[in-house]
Amino acid sequence: MDNIFSEFSQDHNLSGLIIKLRHDFRTPINAIIGYSEMLLEDLETEDNEIISGFQKINVGGHELLSIVNQNLDNSLEKSLKAILGLSPILEAVNIESNSSLQRVIENCQLLKNDQSLTSLIPDIERIEVSAFRFRELLNKCLQAALTASELQSIDPNNQSVNNLVKEISHDLLKKNHFIENQTCHLLVVDDNENNRDLFTRQLQREGYIVTTATNGQEALTMIKTGEYELVLLDLMMPILDGYQALKMLKADEQWQHIPVIMISASDEIDQVVRCIEIGAEDFLPKPFNPILLKARIGAALDKKRFRDRERQYLQQVEIYSQKLNQELEKGRQMQLNFLPPELLQVPNWEISAFFKPARQVAGDFYDTFPVLEKYVGLVIADVCDKGVGAALFMALFRSLIRIFASQTAMRNFYQHLTLDSSGKSEKLTDSSYIAELTPTNVLEAVALTNNYVAEYHGDLGMFATLFFGVLDPQTGILYYINGGHEPLFIINSEGKIEQKLNSTGPAVGMMPNMKFRVEQAQLQAGDILIGYTDGVPEARAFGGEFFTDQKLLNILTKPISSVSQLLTEITENVINHIGEADQFDDITLLAIQRN
Repeated sequence: MDNIFSEFSQDHNLSGLIIKLRHDFRTPINAIIGYSEMLLEDLETEDNEIISGFQKINVGGHELLSIVNQNLDNSLEKSLKAILGLSPILEAVNIESNSSLQRVIENCQLLKNDQSLTSLIPDIERIEVSAFRFRELLNKCLQAALTASELQSIDPNNQSVNNLVKEISHDLLKKNHFIENQTCHLLVVDDNENNRDLFTRQLQREGYIVTTATNGQEALTMIKTGEYELVLLDLMMPILDGYQALKMLKADEQWQHIPVIMISASDEIDQVVRCIEIGAEDFLPKPFNPILLKARIGAALDKKRFRDRERQYLQQVEIYSQKLNQELEKGRQMQLNFLPPELLQVPNWEISAFFKPARQVAGDFYDTFPVLEKYVGLVIADVCDKGVGAALFMALFRSLIRIFASQTAMRNFYQHLTLDSSGKSEKLTDSSYIAELTPTNVLEAVALTNNYVAEYHGDLGMFATLFFGVLDPQTGILYYINGGHEPLFIINSEGKIEQKLNSTGPAVGMMPNMKFRVEQAQLQAGDILIGYTDGVPEARAFGGEFFTDQKLLNILTKPISSVSQLLTEITENVINHIGEADQFDDITLLAIQRN
């Protein structure tokens, strides 16, 4: 804190005195407002008491600013014909600011005692120190004005007043600086006792807590067991010199963040460069200049505070990232539970599947399940988008298809009972109703799913390309709906494409009441039905090159002995194509072969 009145009193610059006072009062107020606003932005809590505490501090800071601005206006210049005229103005500031200042201090003390705010205590203490600084500054200024009044001097050139103000201002400078530095613990490392004593006394006068060590080895031991904000390290010492100690300190991840200022009687530029290259923050020659020492320590500590805050934020991000990964892993395990734990075992048929998500959770899925006791349901789908949102809708689509498929069968069963009024109770256990149901009835599940998603979740814009087929394993006849999905292929054992199952309707969930056409296909002995999601042809290599539909067709048209062999060859080719690139999309395949 510079002298408060003296230079202005001597130069008769009353306007400058007003500006100086406003500046000095606003400095701690700006800290109160600035830190409280920053902490309110950084808060990650919904605790109303904590939020209210910071808001009260912020409001108190703004009230103090308003009081200073109103009482120390430029229009006061005429009344400030002497320091004597300042007394009632400062008395007004003192009275008006008391409640606001007390509110700031009390809320700082309450927040410091909250265990959940441990990481914010340094910034809360800065606010508290600024509040005390404002109070002490105001008291000192008021004391100076009242003393001047007691001297009964209204002459700005009165030397008694000027000397008194200068003395009070200088004393205030030391005390405020002490408040700022009293929590900073410095370590001075020098083998010379006189040097250690000079550094210690000088730094303690600035308000620092100082501990000393006589050599590099002792310093490293103390650093590992204590907490230091900065180290002043001599170069030439016995046992372990400054170079070695600096190198060992900067090689340790736990302590390398502590700033080190090298001190030496030698000012050779090569030594300075060497120390900076190893990791020293600065270099200070001996004998040291107290002003230069103070400036360089202050600059180094400011940088450290910034880096500490940055490191704290990074640690918080890492913690949040770990928690997020844990939650995503739980989501992945839950999503895998929606896929068939085991593929259906159908006599004279072989079913194979492959699933590899691009992220921890995915929008692709496949499913196989029994339908109407004698059919097999086959589903492969791709929900738009990726990540958590797509994964949630994947579970929804999969569940709706299964539920509506079973409800369709039950609905027809109960309709059958209602229409046959002459039936007996034995009808409830008679499975002859199944003969009246067709796979077409079951495929109504696609339209029902479409309407449900479009009606209840249409505002989210989520949809899925979906293939749902109902296979009669006795005849090899497949009834299916392809809702905007990639075409499926029926290929024979020689690799010839027998049939391409294109879309028979739009993607599912886009709009309600969409029409889906049921088509039919036939699988002969040895034929394979294979479906896949667009993550296969659109798999990207490191340079951005797609795997392409053509490469997939080249594999499909080769003679294949089994469906598992086919999927193995496709997936190996796709994964090799991706190489070291990030997987862009989920990869899913489903295939079934008639033996």
